[in-house]
Amino acid sequence: MKNYYLGFFLASLILISCGESKEEKPATPLSEQNLKFEIYDSLIIDHIGNLVLMDISPNGNNYLLSDQNSGDILITDSEGSILHQYNRTGDGPNDYVGNKSGRFLFRDNSSYLVPTTQGFSIYSLDGEKIENFKPEFSPFANLVVSFSTSIQQAGNQVFLKLQGRYADNGNLDSARNLERIDINTGEYHPIIPFPKGSKYLDPEANFQGFDYHPVFTVKGDSLYFLFRNDPTFYAFSLDNLETPARSFKLPIGAFEERDMSKEVEPGSFDMRDFLLGSFNSIDPIEDGEILIYYSSGLTDEKANEVISEAGTDFNQIFTLAEKYNTVGYRILKGESLSPIIEKDEILANMGKAISNEEIWFNLDFSQVENDYSVIYKTRIVPAN
Repeated sequence: MKNYYLGFFLASLILISCGESKEEKPATPLSEQNLKFEIYDSLIIDHIGNLVLMDISPNGNNYLLSDQNSGDILITDSEGSILHQYNRTGDGPNDYVGNKSGRFLFRDNSSYLVPTTQGFSIYSLDGEKIENFKPEFSPFANLVVSFSTSIQQAGNQVFLKLQGRYADNGNLDSARNLERIDINTGEYHPIIPFPKGSKYLDPEANFQGFDYHPVFTVKGDSLYFLFRNDPTFYAFSLDNLETPARSFKLPIGAFEERDMSKEVEPGSFDMRDFLLGSFNSIDPIEDGEILIYYSSGLTDEKANEVISEAGTDFNQIFTLAEKYNTVGYRILKGESLSPIIEKDEILANMGKAISNEEIWFNLDFSQVENDYSVIYKTRIVPAN
C-alpha cells in the first residue's frame, strides 16, 4: 500500500514538472530569432571559371550550372563529375533565341527550361533543343536580372516573366505582369493584373517601369508575388490569377520607395533609381515559410553622397553603397519576418532553396580563388 501511494506521488510530481517545463519555454517569436546559414557540405567541380548553380533535378541526381565568363552550360552528377558541357548562345539551330532572362529550371529529370527575352525553350540534358515556345506578340524587357527567377512551372503550365504584350503607355489598368503558357498547346495567356489599390494605379503617381518589375515564385497551388519597389506581398491561387487570395504590407523596416510625387520622364532613369529599395527573390523553403532576399536602398542624402564620391566609375557606386545598404535574406511566415539571416562572407547569391535543411549558395569569387569550382550546401540554424 505504501509503495502504491509513493508511486502515485512520484508520478504526480513528474506530470506537474513536465507541465511547468512547457510553460517555462514559450516559443520565441520569429521576429526575435537570430538565425544563420550553416555550411555543412559542398559540390566540387573540376572546372576553372565562375560557375553558378541554376537548378537541381527533382531526383537530386543532376546539377545544372552556368559559367558566367563563357556562358557555357554544365550538367554534373551529385559527385560533381561533369556529364555534359556546351554553349547555346549564338545563331545555331540548337541555340536559344534572345538573351537569357533568368535561371534555367529543370522541367523533369531529363530536360530543362531556358527562359529568354523572346520566350522559352526546352532542352535535353545533352544540349539538344526539344521545343521552342515563342509568343504571338513582340516581347521587350525593361530590366533583366540574369540569375533571377523568371520561369516556374506547375504540371503542364509554365509561368514566365515576359513583358511586351501591352504598350508601355503608363496606363496599367488592363496590363498584366506575367505570362502563363500551356506546354501542350504553346498558347500564351496574360496573368497577374495590378491589384486594386496598388500604388502604381494611382493616376497622379510617377514611377519607372522597373519599379514594378515582377518578383515571383510558384509553390504547390499558389503563386507568390512582389513588385520590385513595393513592400506589398501578394499570394494568388493558381485557380484564380486575377485577384489575390491575400495581400499585406511586409514589416520590412527601412525600405526606400520612390517618391512618386516627383515627376520622372517615362523610360528614362538615373543612378539614383538603382539605389532604391528592391526585392530580388522569394523562395518557399517549408510549409508556410518563404525566404525573401532584398536590399533596403539608400536615402536621397546617402545616394547623392555615394554617386558624388564614385564620380564616373559606375561599378564603384555599388561598392560604396554597400556601406549604407541593408542587404540579406529573411524568413517570412504568416505576416512575420525574421531578422536578416547571418551568412558567411564566402557565400554569394543563392542558387537553390529546397528546404530549411538544404539551401545551396554560390561562391563569392572575390573572396576565394580556386583552380576548381565549388557550390556550398547550407541549412538554417540558430545563430547562438
